[in-house]
Amino acid sequence: MTPSTALLFQTHFFDRELARHFERLRRRCPPNFECFVLIHVPAGTPKPQRLAAVPHHLVTTPEIRALPYPRKNAARDWTGRSWEFWGGGHCDLVPMHFYNAHPHFDRYWVVEYDMRFTGDWRRFFDAFEESDSDFLSTSVRRRRDNPVWVNWESVQGPAPEEEIERHRVAAFTPIFRASQAAMARMDAAYRAGWGGHLEASWASILDFHGLKLEDIGGDGEFVRPGNRHRFYTAAKPNAACDLLAPGTIIAKPPMFRPGSTPNRLYHPVKSFKLWPEVKLALWEGRVWQGARRRELVSWLRGLRAARG
Repeated sequence: MTPSTALLFQTHFFDRELARHFERLRRRCPPNFECFVLIHVPAGTPKPQRLAAVPHHLVTTPEIRALPYPRKNAARDWTGRSWEFWGGGHCDLVPMHFYNAHPHFDRYWVVEYDMRFTGDWRRFFDAFEESDSDFLSTSVRRRRDNPVWVNWESVQGPAPEEEIERHRVAAFTPIFRASQAAMARMDAAYRAGWGGHLEASWASILDFHGLKLEDIGGDGEFVRPGNRHRFYTAAKPNAACDLLAPGTIIAKPPMFRPGSTPNRLYHPVKSFKLWPEVKLALWEGRVWQGARRRELVSWLRGLRAARG
């Protein structure tokens, strides 16, 4: 029997351009897919009128913070900063809210609004229909691949630290697919007190609990034979605030249009807006400085301990 699949087009706005992009994506999905616009907005934001014409799931910040996930929705994160949706890595609370409302699908594809594919989306989705992996995403890597990444320590939970450390795996998630088992596990784990930045928490928690991970086409141990560099490229991770550039699926900088290589995923593709980009750069600078400061403190403590 063909598994039922929810495709969630995740965004925080829905203008004419995005409505056209969603419609193109929806037309090229396999028949077992049910497509939704998944939109998160601050409390009090008027509902975009264009949503009335498409299946959608709209959720506000207070609603995602009401999910019973004590560590994910704590007032402060692992660094002591106040809870922050983007900076804290809590975008996964939006698809988790959808899952709590619609737990019956066999699979859940999540595609961010600034993801583009230079080919037929049906061809891309069909390439993974036979995969039994519980979690498919991009740039899936273990801690040894980039030990200085700032978000490793965000993954915390009701297990011994040495056990968590053995399963620290990261994934860049502007596009991912999760099985019903993976969604149920993440829901149960977050309820039980696990937490962390989504780029570290999903792959780490699922690996900890024995679920199967897969990279959709980059490099490394999680890529299936035949898919290496098939659908995207990204630089090997090597920094505290890793942008994965150069490549076709990166964190920054934004691209004004996708590239010309056929059958490739590109991210992020969006119009450049100066002030949001400046704010994000300033935040990333603070994160980098904090990571360097924590490394220095740790080194000094080790040096003091060695000297007795």
